[in-house]
Amino acid sequence: MTLGCFPVPVPGELLYGVLARHGVLDGSPDAATHATDLFGRRAAVATFDLPCRLAALAARLPAASGLGVEALLTHTLYPFYATFQPEEGRSAGRHDMLASEVPNAHHRLGVAAFRISSSPALRYCAECMAEQNKWLGSPTWMVVHQLPGVPVCAVHGCMLADSLVTRASAGRHGYVPPSEANCPERTAMRPNGRAGALLTDLARRAAAITTMLRPAFPLDHWREHYVSRLSSVGLMRSPRKVDQALLNGGLVGFWGPALPYLPQPCSTFGERGWAAAMVRGHRKAMHPLLHLMMEGFLDHLEAGGSASLEGARATSASRSKPVAIAVAINPVTGRRTRVDWATMDGELVRRVGREMEVIRAEAPPVRVTAAEIERRIAKPGWFGKRKAKVPLAIAALSATEEALDDFRLRRVQHWITVLGPGCRAWEVMRSAGLRSVHLPMIEQAMVMATGTASAGRSGRVGCAARV
Repeated sequence: MTLGCFPVPVPGELLYGVLARHGVLDGSPDAATHATDLFGRRAAVATFDLPCRLAALAARLPAASGLGVEALLTHTLYPFYATFQPEEGRSAGRHDMLASEVPNAHHRLGVAAFRISSSPALRYCAECMAEQNKWLGSPTWMVVHQLPGVPVCAVHGCMLADSLVTRASAGRHGYVPPSEANCPERTAMRPNGRAGALLTDLARRAAAITTMLRPAFPLDHWREHYVSRLSSVGLMRSPRKVDQALLNGGLVGFWGPALPYLPQPCSTFGERGWAAAMVRGHRKAMHPLLHLMMEGFLDHLEAGGSASLEGARATSASRSKPVAIAVAINPVTGRRTRVDWATMDGELVRRVGREMEVIRAEAPPVRVTAAEIERRIAKPGWFGKRKAKVPLAIAALSATEEALDDFRLRRVQHWITVLGPGCRAWEVMRSAGLRSVHLPMIEQAMVMATGTASAGRSGRVGCAARV
């Protein structure tokens, strides 16, 4: 079966977004029918980043679309994750995306083991959406907005926002296009000064590797590659040993203004940090974002560096004094980059609000707690240590905490809807993970949902018989 029509993908458009637009144009009545039309299988899983069964999809596309399997791969996150992978990892991931019935490419490409995780929600740039509405007629999801750990838009340099479209809310087989309802953020915030410039450069580097795969190399190639470049800029203690103090200090001095906006693993330096692991034996793949951070730092040095970075006070009595000045560090005492806490506090308040909306939209319901929001922002334990510096964010966290009884009621309401009008109270109780002491609350919720007391009474009988 060949699809009668198929939208022309926008350059850089996420395949999930293309398929969501197809569902709107085709008028698919439900997700299962849409999945059958696309993949020939009702149970085909809708995946944001590394979808599977692409060969089956390519076989159903109109010949005029010009979309073969290789073209489809460019509209996924495969190029991003595969760039620094050896050939065997690339081939295994590619094979799974083309032929596998389930999305296994995350394991083949090492994504499941990375400490930098992807966002649970699809992300968007408010300015990109406004432009898409003008020239495309409707917004769509873009690959560069979904790159894990990249917080800003590569085109506009503004912070990306989390939509309300998550894997849970979209459903296992559904393709949801962006809209005003699920993308409520309309004001784009830009990081100030040097932080903004660094983050935009990092986003553009990440965007560049999504368009074309570099040549594949074995994992141990990267150590030799980086050691050679470090040697050329004088960051070696000996012909074979990297000066770890200068390397880590230089990375902090260069990326410091941007680190508060990046995932916590990006700020792990020292003997057990990512930079030290990168210039030692490569026993496992490193996240692409860390490779790009190392490349950005080395490109900066090879271009002559800069001795006028904000906050730099670099002097050194060692033989590497010129290098220390160039990378804006003092190997003896170190120096932390100043952070604009007021700006960060405001951004964190917005992120807390967005995460709360994402959590409340998930099904089955997840309780909105400070710990859950903190975990999703990827800063575990971060707020508690900075109460005086981010008071507005702390207050927002406290205000969003959902009472346990409210959460139980929300779960009950969800399962009443899922189980349908004929459900009984004991069925709702079991599905919601509650106990018999909660039956009065369940019955009241059922009465509120149906407008009659019959559901509550019949449920009581069923509960007495089986609980």
